Amino acid sequence: MNRNRRAIVMAALVFILGQGCSSPARSPSPVAFPPPKPRPEPSVEAPPPGSARNLTEESAGYYYFLLGSLAEDRGDLSTALRHYEEALAFDPSSVAIRMSIAELYMRRGMVQEAIRLAEAIVASHPENVEGLLLLATAYESIRNARMAERFYREALGLQPDRADVYLRLGNLFARTTKYAEAIEAYRTAITLDPTLYQARYNLARALLETKQVDEAIVQLEEVLRLRPGLDQASLLLGLTYERLKRWESARAVYRSALQEDPGDRQFLERLAETYLRTGDLAGALAEFQRLAANYPEDLALRNRIGLVLIEMRRYEEAQKVLEEVLKLDRDNQEARFYLAICFEGQQQYEQALAELTKIPPGGEQYGDVLIHKGFVFGHLDRLDEALAAFQEAARLKPQDGNTHYLVGVTHLRRKEYAQAAKAIEEAVLLNPNSANYYYQLGAAYERNRQLDRAEQAFRRTLKMDPKHADAYNYLGYMFAEEGIHLEESVTLIKKALELEPNNGAFVDSLGWAYYKLGRLDEALRELERAVTLVQKDDATIREHLGDVFFHKGMIAQAVDQWEQSLKLDATNAKVKEKLEQARSLLLHGKP
Repeated sequence: MNRNRRAIVMAALVFILGQGCSSPARSPSPVAFPPPKPRPEPSVEAPPPGSARNLTEESAGYYYFLLGSLAEDRGDLSTALRHYEEALAFDPSSVAIRMSIAELYMRRGMVQEAIRLAEAIVASHPENVEGLLLLATAYESIRNARMAERFYREALGLQPDRADVYLRLGNLFARTTKYAEAIEAYRTAITLDPTLYQARYNLARALLETKQVDEAIVQLEEVLRLRPGLDQASLLLGLTYERLKRWESARAVYRSALQEDPGDRQFLERLAETYLRTGDLAGALAEFQRLAANYPEDLALRNRIGLVLIEMRRYEEAQKVLEEVLKLDRDNQEARFYLAICFEGQQQYEQALAELTKIPPGGEQYGDVLIHKGFVFGHLDRLDEALAAFQEAARLKPQDGNTHYLVGVTHLRRKEYAQAAKAIEEAVLLNPNSANYYYQLGAAYERNRQLDRAEQAFRRTLKMDPKHADAYNYLGYMFAEEGIHLEESVTLIKKALELEPNNGAFVDSLGWAYYKLGRLDEALRELERAVTLVQKDDATIREHLGDVFFHKGMIAQAVDQWEQSLKLDATNAKVKEKLEQARSLLLHGKP
């Protein structure tokens, strides 16, 4: 044993022996404990009661109390309890010793024992505030809020200026969601001690729970004035500004916190998130790159950078980042998934498929892998495999409307219109707030010749999204094709063109509606304009032009347009029939 430690403990013992008076039991509260507990552990064994050493009972009680305190300081709670009980044997009326034992019971989870001892202390010393507070804490720990509140209030009846007790009472109310009472208690604590920043912080939390956001902000700002750099207050204030969409205010809070610690991860991440939420991908990228510089070993951060670059359509840069991650960790499936999306974005579908195929089944994200497999198969016109991928994704994510929607859209591409309608109906049931779901459902109904239901679906789309240009066009074109509601057809298509004035398909629809109305000159003008607007020559527009020329008696021009239509789509039997009829007329001398 270290000689200095022995000397310290022995000196303390000499001091105790020299007191010879004033038992701890005589003091009114734990404040009158023996001298502060020395940290070094004792190097002498305590003499048993009745030993040859001539110690008074009071001095022996102090001695064992000191040994218990030292043992408690070093975390040896069993030994501490034994010494405290030995001290109590010498001085059974000591409030200080009994309080120490009760507190030790609490530390060891012996709550009922702590309650019994504390109740005995309070019964004999009703004005012992610390005993009342110990009871309050004990009852709170076993979720007996009624008894805990009772003892907090009794303590406050004796010492009404205790701000810390009002803080604890407020915390009790907050934990039991009695926010009005919590707010009152916190306000009282702050009135008694305006510098009690924890009361202000907890008050802010309670105010947020009760939607009193403005005052919560005031309290959090005051907390940060009292305790600059308090992370929990900065984070809560910043998140509050985020919920209010006061992005610049949130950023100011996070930047202020970063002045204390420029590399603090949570504030850098929150700062990046504010940029993402406002669509400022460049700002988010800069913050994520700063984070990655501080944490170069964190591959998840590099993946996040890759994803942001993908969203910015900077696919080549994203590819380099993600390939570097895979060099360091070949099993990083998140990086592989993002790399596949990079290839998909660059229309390198075979490379995308190769990466997606390397990702093993299983895991929460595998449904998303299947969805992208479906997209890639669709781009490669491998519709059977696309449908299988989407169907498996729908099996894995049965409550995800998007998977059912993709199954339906693929059925549409395969011209399986009844199956398409059924799948998209399931998507609509799961997500009734998607205008696009209703739009594609209308298309499936129209192709399946369920025209009334198609009209309802398109009108529902437009009610949900009055700027859905495709829905205006499809409904108007459907009316024109069927020869019904022709004036409304023109109105609908013109609304589509207001939204997309240079859409060649919409211009073709308007020309076709004019044709059905017999307004052939206007039809011809619009259809000829449509030819100039579409990026790729279109068989349907050529067919429509041929029809207009034919009905204007311009047979040779009609033949020319129908021939061009058949070059683009040789399977159209109707065009073949019209072309044969027009050629026959030309043979018989018709112009």
